[in-house]
Formats: sequence, structure tokens, C-alpha cells
Amino acid sequence: MAYFVKKALQLIPNQLMYQQKRYRGKINVRKPKIYYKKAVLNELLTPFFANPNDKTLEQFCAEVKSTQKKKPLTPYEVILTREIRNWFDKTKMIALLHVNSISELDKFDVKVLLHRENMYYKYYGPRLVLEAIKNSPYESIVPLIGARTAYVFSSEMKATALQKILKKSKKMYALGGVLEGQVLKIDEFMKYGAMDITAIHLSLVQILQSAGVNLNQHLMHHPSTLVTRLKQIGTKETTDEKQ
Repeated sequence: MAYFVKKALQLIPNQLMYQQKRYRGKINVRKPKIYYKKAVLNELLTPFFANPNDKTLEQFCAEVKSTQKKKPLTPYEVILTREIRNWFDKTKMIALLHVNSISELDKFDVKVLLHRENMYYKYYGPRLVLEAIKNSPYESIVPLIGARTAYVFSSEMKATALQKILKKSKKMYALGGVLEGQVLKIDEFMKYGAMDITAIHLSLVQILQSAGVNLNQHLMHHPSTLVTRLKQIGTKETTDEKQ
């Protein structure tokens, strides 16, 4: 009897059944949905680190760059730097181009057009160009030098022809340049390069010659009038004495 009473009073544990059920559409495993509560939880659990030096990330990067040792140039790179400096010193016109993504075939077509105008397309790495123009009058073009910067050298100033060729390619853009040793931005480069220097020189010579002639006339006017007056007075006095 006691056994049955104990069985009746004994607690029977609840039997729980678990069944996985999908809610609405399919679940995208690669891009799971982040609900608001989960986003708040992720934001709270995101670790953060205090900056003990109170420096920005850019300052840390600058310090790392400054501590990096510069690799010495190889003998071949030294030869290339001499070649670059020779191009800069011996040519009258140097144009800096920004070259977008372009195929070698299109680039070859541009090189052919430039060669017909006695212009030469060259590409050198930024490290070599910076080393070549160091301590020179061309250091002002340093901000324009990059990995996609190409150079056009010419012994004559042909900015107009260069501009026409660049309009045909549509993948190269002039950033600036050097004309007769003077570093110019793109507007001044195109304006000064389009001028006919010989005609301007001739007009300047004519203006200087005419100014010199006029100055000589103005300077000699009063002395010549004085001489003529003195001659007239002298001749008048001699005639009076004879009479």
C-alpha cells in the first residue's frame, strides 16, 4: 500500500520534444540577417583599445615609413637615373602624363603618333625619377610623380600637337610639364607651349629697335636744333661784319 502511495505522490518529469522549424524563406548562410538586438549585442561586445600615446593611425604610419631603411640603388638603376637626368637636361619640353588602364596596343599607337612629331614616350618608376631629379630645379614636379605617371620628351616645344594626340587616346591626361627648364602647371604649359617663340622673338627685336630709334631721335633733337641755331647766328654775324 505504501508503495502505491509513494508512486502516486512522486513527481513525473515533463518530457520535452524539440523540433527545428524554419521561419519564412530560406536562410542565406553567406549573408545572414542581423536583427536589431543582435546588432546591439555585437556593438557592445566589440573590443576597443585605448591609445596610450594619443596618436592617430596616420602618425603611426608616418613613423613606420620614416624608420624604414632606403634600399641602395643597383648599378643598373644608377644607369637609369643618369639616363633620366640626361632626358630632363637635354630636352626643351617635358610633359607629365597620367595613364589610365590601357592596352599595350593602344599605347603603341600613341607612341607612333608621338614619334612622328619628334616626341618620345618614356616610363620610369617613381623611385628612379625622384632619385634623378633630387637637388635639381625639377623638384617642383614631385607631387605629380606616381606609379601611373609617364613622360614625353621633345627637343622642340610642341604642346599643341601633344594635346591633339592625347585627345585621340582618351586614356592619357597631361598633368603639367617643364618648358625650357621652367616647371609649369597644365594651363600655363599648354599656353606657353602653343606660342611661336621665333615670331615672338622677332616682334620683340623690332619693338626694341624702333624704341631705340625713337629714343635716339628724341635725344638728338635738342642738340641738333641748338647746332643749327648757332650756325644761323654765326653766319648772320659774319654777314653783318662784311657789310
